[in-house]
Amino acid sequence: MEQKKVRRFAKISLLVILLQMFCWGCWDQRDVNNLDIITVLGFDRITDEDGLDKWQVSSFVMQAGKSENTGGGSGATEVKPELVWRGKGLTIPEAILDFSKRSPRFPFFADTYSVIIGERAAKERLLEIVDYLDRLREYRPGSFVMIAKGDAAPLFETEPEDAITVSRDLKDSAQNTADSTGIARGVKLMDFTSNLLSTDRDPVAPEIKLIKPKEKKGERLAGPPKAVLVEGLAVFKDDKWVGWLNKEEAVGYDLLTNKINKGDITIRAEKAGEYFTFLIEKSKPTLKATLNDEKLNIKVGIDVKGRIIEDNGVDLAPGEIDQVEHTLSEQIGAMAMHTIETVRGYGSDCLGFSEELHRYSPNDWKKIKSHWRDTYLNAKVDVEVNVSIENTGRLGQRLEMKK
Repeated sequence: MEQKKVRRFAKISLLVILLQMFCWGCWDQRDVNNLDIITVLGFDRITDEDGLDKWQVSSFVMQAGKSENTGGGSGATEVKPELVWRGKGLTIPEAILDFSKRSPRFPFFADTYSVIIGERAAKERLLEIVDYLDRLREYRPGSFVMIAKGDAAPLFETEPEDAITVSRDLKDSAQNTADSTGIARGVKLMDFTSNLLSTDRDPVAPEIKLIKPKEKKGERLAGPPKAVLVEGLAVFKDDKWVGWLNKEEAVGYDLLTNKINKGDITIRAEKAGEYFTFLIEKSKPTLKATLNDEKLNIKVGIDVKGRIIEDNGVDLAPGEIDQVEHTLSEQIGAMAMHTIETVRGYGSDCLGFSEELHRYSPNDWKKIKSHWRDTYLNAKVDVEVNVSIENTGRLGQRLEMKK
């Protein structure tokens, strides 16, 4: 009898636990429908009509419970899945209140994919933005940070190209497209904040810009009239934006700082006046920083593996591969050095050279801690690249017409 009671009690307890699990989350649809789900936030500094410098905050809002079209048949009215709200204020909370007060719903930031910071805001008041986001209770630190060329606001007037919404387009571009091609690098808020507050490294973030696609299908544009492109990197010195890296320099940054084991990064190389295309499939950088008489020496090694996808008349016979690899090593090394020179020209150490010394030689770091940036800017930097061609295609040699 006692065993039956125990079994019955166990079954009831299990049922209660299962019911609690099913009740967690969005258990009340009315509560969800009372939320304005913010998917993207944009921050700008503007001079308003009254002459005062203010914050302008833009947002994409996806209202829960809204379908993509209403009505039925051919008379259905299309409803955009995202709305654009914009507000102004002397403080960031005041600007957000300016647009959120126009809606009966509460702004909800837990599903914010991306944060776009305008050029002026990134240069003048970056810490205020990061501090505000860090204080939001429901904000996710895994959101992507992007820096707009110009103001962030115009980017909220675009339309998606490859996704249902612009916010999803932005997330996919930062997370996948930019990383896989090497023309940018997706940066999450938590990593950006960590480097921003670091005493030995400066942050970077992907550049986002407004474009007007020109591809046509018949007499009409094949895509939207205005779209966004994530390409290049924004460079920071301390808490201020100081300049840009173009897409080639962004590839150099990627090779210097990241272990690449996915995606296809294309390098256009030259041999004997002929251009050919090399596809980087894997790369691994190594970095060593040493201090001699308070002079910093940096040695960078980059091991690259890839394949030739277009020879354009370059001889790829087995006996010529070593020479092609040497040519590629020199040109990729030059690309990396150009990136280093550009970054140092901005006075920034977003490449982590000083961080390397701090991490592995703390006693040497103490010697230059008070003037580490000057020491870094005068450091001797050597870059050595070792390229290995894994594949030259099925042909193994170039095609030639019979005569």
